[in-house]
Amino acid sequence: MGLNPFPAPGPADLVLVRADRLAEHPDAHATIGAVLHLTGAVPGLAGLREHVTAHLDELPCLTHVLTGNGPTAQWMPADPDLTWHIRAQHVDGEPRALEAAVRLALREPWPEQVPAWRMILLHGHVPDGSALLYLTHHAVQDGANIGTVLDTLFGPRPLPQFPAPARAGLRRTARSAVSLLRHARRHRLWQSAAHPLSSRRHLLWAQAPSAGLRAAARAGGTSVNDVYLATVVHAITQWAEDAWPHATTTTIPVMVPVNVRTPDEVAAPGNRLFLTRIDLPGGTMPVDRRLARTAAVTSVLKSAGHKAVLRAALTRLPRRLLQLLVDASTVPGRLTVCASYLVVRRPLHYGEAAVHRIDPIMCCPPGVPLAVAATTYEDTTSVSFRIDTALPGADSIPERWRRALTELTRSAPPPSTL
Repeated sequence: MGLNPFPAPGPADLVLVRADRLAEHPDAHATIGAVLHLTGAVPGLAGLREHVTAHLDELPCLTHVLTGNGPTAQWMPADPDLTWHIRAQHVDGEPRALEAAVRLALREPWPEQVPAWRMILLHGHVPDGSALLYLTHHAVQDGANIGTVLDTLFGPRPLPQFPAPARAGLRRTARSAVSLLRHARRHRLWQSAAHPLSSRRHLLWAQAPSAGLRAAARAGGTSVNDVYLATVVHAITQWAEDAWPHATTTTIPVMVPVNVRTPDEVAAPGNRLFLTRIDLPGGTMPVDRRLARTAAVTSVLKSAGHKAVLRAALTRLPRRLLQLLVDASTVPGRLTVCASYLVVRRPLHYGEAAVHRIDPIMCCPPGVPLAVAATTYEDTTSVSFRIDTALPGADSIPERWRRALTELTRSAPPPSTL
């Protein structure tokens, strides 16, 4: 057997495995994924298995398992059993039946020594269509990796090319280091004797037209990701006025994953991201002002040089030092809201069945109060909210997010037709 071509699992991968052991309920396990809503006839299960099998050589994240722990951890090849990994399930046609099926599937444990992914073809909930539920463990795949899997299996050929990473000079490295250290302090925003955090989770979705986010970004001179982050924080502060007063008078610390994958790592197992904290504007203010202040904070995340520093931290720091940094960022008092954003730029389909919407699925490990993931695909941006049920009334946050976005887009001018 040849040498394993992939580096050993990193501290972030191992932390996510350890988080599952700490979870008191499977709702807090680190399972992530997506629901692909398909139009047309329900695909055949045998053909789907053959289709995935034909692409396995391109997707090592589907053919490797994480073994061992700590210094002995490594990625080992393992042959998937497609009769287990890909199955079909009939769903009742009543409202919310599809969401109930997804919630149940999320609680299924991952067998040992089996690649941690599965596809479930859900059908029966709509008269002309189906849904493909794709799930994986976050220790094995991150959001960018899921995007690569979906693009490889269901996107047009050839696959898109990813730019090579930039290099960072000493001055950029120093500025990035100062920024990381400044955001490393404890905030204790989510520690409450009256409402201690739990391992039970809401799983909720909210959708909005992608054109609205783009219009708000144009009007504010910001990115769509800025619009997304600003409206999420606006929703949190609106909820907190009655339920969590401390979050209305301070900044809201948010952990944002920065993708640092190189072109040769797009399908490699494990996380290739740096979870970095930014402090977004809290308090009471109009949502357009919050957007402007958010854009000023997120500017560092858009810097190619800053990404190069984060990439170097993941690949060049001594493993023990990197482990200490990851451990320090995941202690009580530092964990906080997590928010990620993914754009699927190319149309997806399987045979004659076209994907018309993608609903992301985010995980929310123990100690994290709220995790949010947005996916923009064609005309719709869908947001997944995983919320600790210990936060009183926090299941109202998705609707508050929709209202914040509506308020922000109402004053945005229509795009020019010239």
